[in-house]
Amino acid sequence: MRVSCVTPLMDTVFLIWLLHAAVGATLSAPILWVGRKRIMRTRWELLALAIPFFVWLVLMLSPLADGKKSFANVGEPIYISFAMPLAAIFQIFVGKSLNRVAITLLVVGLLCGVAAATFFLVPIKPIR
Repeated sequence: MRVSCVTPLMDTVFLIWLLHAAVGATLSAPILWVGRKRIMRTRWELLALAIPFFVWLVLMLSPLADGKKSFANVGEPIYISFAMPLAAIFQIFVGKSLNRVAITLLVVGLLCGVAAATFFLVPIKPIR
């Protein structure tokens, strides 16, 4: 029986995403609850929990990270999590002035921009 190193890596990535999504959802939920009358929600808006993380992950696994990022940088998605409540506030202020699809695409796009900015702006962290 051959042991693969892919499974522990996938487990680690899943746990990092789960932490990121839990923090972002926990911080955003009260804001979205207060503004629930000003926004129209759909289930596919939950993609905002996954797509920005995967933008960051693709950048982290790309050749752009070679020599510029270390394993210590796996905590970077928390910055995306802290941007999620700001995106929720933005969504409430925009409210019903745009249609649901436009608002959702705008929010996910902004969070993807935060993910890319996080990757490029956070310097390499030394492994202790």
